[in-house]
Amino acid sequence: MKKFYKIGDVSKIYNVSTDILRYYEKIGLLIPDSRNSNGYRYYSEKQLWKLSNIRNLRKLGVGLKEITEFLETRSLEKTEEMIDFQLDKIDNSIRQLLSLKRELEGKKESINYFKEFKDYELPEIKKLEKRFIYLTKGSFKEESEINLELKRLKDRAEEENDFLFTESEIGTLIDKKEWENGNYYSYSGTFIISRSKTSIILLEGLYLTYFFKGDYFSIDKHYEKLKEYVANKGYRVCGDIIELYHIEIHITENKDEYVTEIQIPLEKI
Repeated sequence: MKKFYKIGDVSKIYNVSTDILRYYEKIGLLIPDSRNSNGYRYYSEKQLWKLSNIRNLRKLGVGLKEITEFLETRSLEKTEEMIDFQLDKIDNSIRQLLSLKRELEGKKESINYFKEFKDYELPEIKKLEKRFIYLTKGSFKEESEINLELKRLKDRAEEENDFLFTESEIGTLIDKKEWENGNYYSYSGTFIISRSKTSIILLEGLYLTYFFKGDYFSIDKHYEKLKEYVANKGYRVCGDIIELYHIEIHITENKDEYVTEIQIPLEKI
């Protein structure tokens, strides 16, 4: 004997709201096998199989129109095409998840590194390799403006997740002249360091590097200290100043835990 299920039972079994089931009925995607005199909808095993297919395809991002066409014209060839489509979607999802996993593991490693890091406020001159970046130029003064631009850069970098606290290093630029004039909170650009080649690079060369911990509003004293250090060492600044944010607002609300790295490009006088 054929078994039938009420709409409420189907809703519980498949964790699908009755509103969605009624909508599927309205568009002709999943029509109940029968209704009784009281108007109750009943679904057969065949309809449950159909609903399973609909849910699986929806999870993979298949549109309702495409699902309707497939279910109406099922054949060996059509089914094989749909299976291949699903396999491609699954493979793509696996690649994205593995990429996200690597990024999160990298960020966790970075956090652990800075939990043990001790060499704060110690200037060091060293050679840095060129780095490829995604860059937005502009005039930024507020932290909220910078965060918004970094989110937009994430989209440009084709990062298909909303985790801003991932492996990609984020930072800002201060125009050399603004910096020399003491305008330390006037940023001329925001950037994300890319793992692949882009059209914009941070040049290789000598940099004065300097880590400090805490709120950004303490940065004046650090820059004044670094200006004196550069002059005493017989160097001059030859490009825009870079700030890298290793531990920042997306990772902790405690500003005492922030870790910022300053990189100042240098040339010998």
